[in-house]
Amino acid sequence: MQISRKADYAVRAMTILAGLPPDRTMQAQEMAEAGKIPIKFLEQILLVLKKSGMLRSKRGVGGGYRLNRESRLISLAEIIETVDGELVHLVDRDDFPSFDGSAGIIHYLGSAEEGLNKALRKTTLEDVAGHDAGDSMVGYGI
Repeated sequence: MQISRKADYAVRAMTILAGLPPDRTMQAQEMAEAGKIPIKFLEQILLVLKKSGMLRSKRGVGGGYRLNRESRLISLAEIIETVDGELVHLVDRDDFPSFDGSAGIIHYLGSAEEGLNKALRKTTLEDVAGHDAGDSMVGYGI
C-alpha cells in the first residue's frame, strides 16, 4: 500500500518549502528538480495547494512559492486530504462481504487504518523537514 503519486509529490514539495527561510520563495522548476517531480504534475499540485490556502505565490522577479502558514501548523494529513480528498483507506466496511473471519479483517485493517491516519494528523511539516537536521546542529564553544 502506498499513498498516491499526487500525495507523494505534494508532501515532497511542501517539505522542500518548509525548509526555506520564511521570507524566501522557490520557483516551481527549482522545486521539481530538488524533489524529482515532473514539472507539469507539480504545477497542478501547487495550484491545488495554493487554492487550499497552504501556499502563497509571488509573480515576477524573485517570485515563486512559499508556505502560507508556519510549518508546525500544517499536518501531513492536511496535505494528503487536500490533493486526494481522503486519507489512507484500507477497507470499505460498508461494502465488505460477510464470511468466517471477515469481522477480524475489518477489525484489524480498520485499526491499522486508524493508527496510520492518526500519525499523519499528528505529524507536521516541521517534524518532517527538521528530521534530517538530527545532530548536525551541534555547536562547539571555547
